[in-house]
Amino acid sequence: MEVDGEGWNINPAESSKFGHLKAFVTAAREFETTHSESAINLMTRYLGLIASSCDLSIFSPGRSEVCAFFSSLWRVMCDGRGPHWAGVAVLARACIEPSARHALTHTYKFMPILSRLLTDTISNDKKIKLLSVMQDISYGIKISWQESYLAELMKTLTNWIVQPMVEPQHRTISHKSLTVLVNVCYGNLPAIYSLMRTVDTKEFVVHLISLKDGGYGGVEVCRLLLCLSSATRGAATQPAHVHSYLCCTMRTFTKAIVERDETQLLHAYTFINDLCSDDSLRNYVLTYPHFGNSLSDALKDADILCRPTPDESGEPETAAGCLRNVLKFLTVLVNLDLYTLRCHHNQLVCLCMKASRVCLPEALELFAAIVTQYREEGRLPQELISALNDGLPALLVPPALEPGKAGLQWLQVVGALCETSETQERVLQEVTPDSLEDTLYGVLQYTSQNGPVGVEVSQQAVVVACRATLSLAPLDGQWEAALNRMLAHHQVRKLLCTGLTSNNAARRKQILQLVKHHYFPSDQMNQVFSEHVSAPEPQVADISQADTEGLSLSPAQRTAVDELVAKLTAKLDEGKISDIATSSVMELYGYKITCLEQRLHSHSVALQGATEHMASLQHALALLQATNSSQQDVLYTTQMLTEKHKKTIEDLHKQLEDAETTLRGYRAKLAAEKLEKENQKENLQKEFRQQLATFESEMKVREREAEERFKQAESEHKALQKKLEQQMNKNSELAGVLVKFEERVKQRDKKLDESAQAAAALRRDLDQRDAMIKQLEKTVVERENRLYQVTTQLEEMKRVQEMVAKLMSKSTANASN
Repeated sequence: MEVDGEGWNINPAESSKFGHLKAFVTAAREFETTHSESAINLMTRYLGLIASSCDLSIFSPGRSEVCAFFSSLWRVMCDGRGPHWAGVAVLARACIEPSARHALTHTYKFMPILSRLLTDTISNDKKIKLLSVMQDISYGIKISWQESYLAELMKTLTNWIVQPMVEPQHRTISHKSLTVLVNVCYGNLPAIYSLMRTVDTKEFVVHLISLKDGGYGGVEVCRLLLCLSSATRGAATQPAHVHSYLCCTMRTFTKAIVERDETQLLHAYTFINDLCSDDSLRNYVLTYPHFGNSLSDALKDADILCRPTPDESGEPETAAGCLRNVLKFLTVLVNLDLYTLRCHHNQLVCLCMKASRVCLPEALELFAAIVTQYREEGRLPQELISALNDGLPALLVPPALEPGKAGLQWLQVVGALCETSETQERVLQEVTPDSLEDTLYGVLQYTSQNGPVGVEVSQQAVVVACRATLSLAPLDGQWEAALNRMLAHHQVRKLLCTGLTSNNAARRKQILQLVKHHYFPSDQMNQVFSEHVSAPEPQVADISQADTEGLSLSPAQRTAVDELVAKLTAKLDEGKISDIATSSVMELYGYKITCLEQRLHSHSVALQGATEHMASLQHALALLQATNSSQQDVLYTTQMLTEKHKKTIEDLHKQLEDAETTLRGYRAKLAAEKLEKENQKENLQKEFRQQLATFESEMKVREREAEERFKQAESEHKALQKKLEQQMNKNSELAGVLVKFEERVKQRDKKLDESAQAAAALRRDLDQRDAMIKQLEKTVVERENRLYQVTTQLEEMKRVQEMVAKLMSKSTANASN
């Protein structure tokens, strides 16, 4: 069935984001039509580009483009000629995104296709790559019947698990094979029965125990052993076994934190959560004495995961996934309410504050679990209060991004803090009733499409929000009003009534404690109890009866069995059983076995075809859901715009009516003013006529006076004209004098410039002579000094000469004597 529609509703801004997905779908259609080599090369090219994309949001389900891409990839990989290993690389990249990994497991069902690729003929590198994808896709898989690929998959995985370690890669292959085997068998009885038919159970269990004690298995071996023991009738789990499982789990948990192994951390969380959720095994878990020592070692390395540096593989999503699983694991341990773990609460609170930047929901859930441990005491230890002083305001900020995902955990934190007296005041300061209501409604809207799981989460959110509001209502009247607003919401009342009528005793007790609170509004109590659940839950007896009827024989089979038993009984009574030849029976038995094998083969082929058809139907359903979701978004946006435009139109109509009323008033006022102005105009015209006649008589008088003045002005003008001509003559003479004066000024300016240049030259000459004089003075001084030194030396020489002469004279005198 084709699920990739021709027309896609893509926002032009995001067309480049999903461009490679669309191109691959087009190439896949060409491949399905022609099976040409060019189409295969084109698909391989686009798959390589998609696998190397840095944006993981292109794999997030919920859009028609992504649904069409995964559906086309599924059909291409089903074909033996398709680019299988390029598709495996894309699946490995898509598994990093959590929602895409869930869709690959439950919606698109790539597990059978990958199982067919898993053979002994491929290289070890391809085995490791394929098993890495399969261990991500197989986590949480649900197998409701004996699927056709299970037998061959079990045989391949068990052979690789028990194989000797000849090469270094064999250990990795065995470890990943064990992880895939645990994921397939966990919670799936058909897979466990297929495993038990494939191997010798006792020898396989012995091998698993050897892996747990000294091999690579770790917590996966414990999970598989627990699955096999629960599937075996009469096999009761002993406390020593549980303690051994816990020791292995804690050892794996500590080692996985150091190695940043997200898969091992996920298995450790799943396994310990299952042990603590099982009522028969929880008491054994509570008696385990070594949680404290293991937790001390693990918390030293858990802080490293909170650092923003990417891990060695270059994928920051891996570090975030590891931290998320660590917080879930620690939350399970804290919920055990062991007194020996309270000494680690301070470290855990600090870890929550550091991890809230990376994975807010899990950090809030762990923080709420820690604070809840002190509910009965009514107060927090002083070391926890001092640790909360700096980080508590950040934790009490309502989640702005994806409030539906982290909203429940935030409500749990607020509810837990309201239980202790030290933190109630902080909650009143940091949290407002509007923010709590908005977060609650965001959770209800987010979980409304998630089926029974969404109903359970919604009930929990409503109970926690109501309990927190009831705790704060005596301190502030705003919270009492917020409680009334929440209970007036139909969905909140319906969820409270659903919790009262459910089989969850703890939930019923919580809701009854809310209802009997003295601040609970009495007028809302009857409405809560009067709400009815629309769909009652099926009873256990009905389910058991349906299962029994599904296993019953058809009437034709019952008749054939009765006839066969009656015939054998008659032959046995007559003593003629020995008359039937053994060869005839064996020949008939051989024919029967051949028919059964052919029928089994035909049923397997039919089952595989039905499985593929069901997968294609699920792909079509996913595409329809994505299209429906986008259409609902468009419809919601259109409705909001329509309501906005409708309100705008109503406001404009109202403004238009007001404007028309005002316009009519203006028109009446203008008509009255016009009539009044016409009367005034007539009166003014009469006055103007009288004034005009007066002005005309005055103008005639003034014209005669002006003519006389004009004649006088003409005579004066002629006199002035003569004076002007005389003045012009004088001006021409003055102009000649002025020209001569300007020439003299120019000559003087020229002389001044020459004098200035001569003065500058003299000044430069003086400067040079001053410099020469200074140099000569300096030379004279040096020569005087030198002369002084020579004179001094001469005087010294004369003194020495005189002394020598005296000595010579003395020596001569002595000689003569």
